[in-house]
Amino acid sequence: MQAFREKLAGGDETILKQLSRYKSIDAISRGFREAYNTAKNGGQKLPVLSEKSTPEEVKAYREANGIPEDATAYPGDFRQDYKATEADKAILGGFKTAMHARNVPPAAAAAALDWYQDFATAQQQELDGNLAKVAKETQSALRNEWGGEYDGNIGAAQQLMTAHLGQDGFEDMMGLRLMDGSRLQDNLAFVKMMAQLGGDYYGGNAIMTGDVETTAKTVQERIDGLLALRVSDPEKYKSDAVQQQITKLYAQRDKINGRK
Repeated sequence: MQAFREKLAGGDETILKQLSRYKSIDAISRGFREAYNTAKNGGQKLPVLSEKSTPEEVKAYREANGIPEDATAYPGDFRQDYKATEADKAILGGFKTAMHARNVPPAAAAAALDWYQDFATAQQQELDGNLAKVAKETQSALRNEWGGEYDGNIGAAQQLMTAHLGQDGFEDMMGLRLMDGSRLQDNLAFVKMMAQLGGDYYGGNAIMTGDVETTAKTVQERIDGLLALRVSDPEKYKSDAVQQQITKLYAQRDKINGRK
């Protein structure tokens, strides 16, 4: 509400102070109408509309304030520099209808619409900024946690989702945006869940193509490479790191074989 007052005041502190007396847009509108009618009639204050106003009084009031009889003819549109969404276009129709029903002068309605566009633009910029922020944070967190398995985990998740949703469905889901402006594909918990499901389904994070035979061959080659360390580097072969990798690869191979 304060931002709306400042917009109307246009930097004039005196006017801003006067507007601070009004607690709502309707109150500002009534004050504007009264001032307009007073000036138009040489300082003679005209009666304002009330719930008891007759249709004739409403008609005369609308004529005096430039308010058309038909709500569809109510003036006001989005600025050329404002990128209106389909939701905005739907809101505009309801906005005009509401302003017309409340007998709001076009100038006051235009000021309210101008405020809405500034507010919506600022809000969208904030959401887009958060999208980039969350995407960067999620990727950084996953790369730190997964290390060299990052690409494999992401590939497994993508292949699983594409297999069940199709390419178009997968792209639609990845484009979904959450309330804070971030995308579903950048939600840390969601990505980790899908990577885990993809790894379980395909037999581990090595898969990138979804082809079970190719993946089985790749896994076996990795196992053979580690087993070769028994001759070339026995100490390294006995290390905890290598033994953990071998155990993980054996489990992965068993899962793949179970899907053949």
